[in-house]
Amino acid sequence: MQFQEGFESFAARHGLTNWEGWFSPYDDEVYTEVLRNIAEDDVVLEIGAGDLRLALRLAGRARKVYAVEVNPKVLGPALEAIGWELPRSLVAICANALDIPFPSDVTVAVLLMRHCQHFGDYVAKLRAIGCQRLITNARWKAGVEVIELAAQGEDFSQVKGGWYACKCGAVGFIPCDPSDGEVLFSIHEVENCPHCGH
Repeated sequence: MQFQEGFESFAARHGLTNWEGWFSPYDDEVYTEVLRNIAEDDVVLEIGAGDLRLALRLAGRARKVYAVEVNPKVLGPALEAIGWELPRSLVAICANALDIPFPSDVTVAVLLMRHCQHFGDYVAKLRAIGCQRLITNARWKAGVEVIELAAQGEDFSQVKGGWYACKCGAVGFIPCDPSDGEVLFSIHEVENCPHCGH
C-alpha cells in the first residue's frame, strides 16, 4: 500500500494518469515487431523505456538510441544490473518525456504504452523535430502499428464511415453501410477529430 501511495504521488507530480507511469514489459513478439521496423541508420527515441530491455536491443540495430524513462526506481536498477555500461549508441535519460526537448536527430520513435494519456502531445513534439515514424501500441491499445508522422491525415469531416485513427490518439468507428466491406475493414488515418478539441 505504501508503494502504491508513493507511486501515485510520483505520477501526479509528473502529470501522469491512470497506469501511464507504470512500467510493464511486453513479450518478445512485440519487441520483435518493433525491431523489424528499425533500420541501421535510424536514430530512435524510446518514450517510456522502463528497464531498458528494448532499448538495449534497439542499440544493437540502430545508429543511436535515446531511452527516456521517468521513473528512477525502474531505470536505476536497470543501469545497476548492467553495471552502468551502456553501449556507446545508447543514451539513457531519466526524465518525463513531456517536459524535455526531444533531440533533433530522431528519425523514429517507439512508444509502447497501452495506457498512454498524452499520445497527441508526443506526436506533436515528434512532428516538431521532423521525426518520420512512430512505432506504437498506444493508439489501438493492442498490436504494433507504424504511423507515418510526416503524412497529413484525412480531415475527419471528410470521412463518411468506417474506422478512423487520429494523430491525437483517438480511434473510433463512424456508422456506415455494413455491406460495404471496403469501408468497413479499412482504417482512415485522420486529423482534427472531435477528440482533438476542434
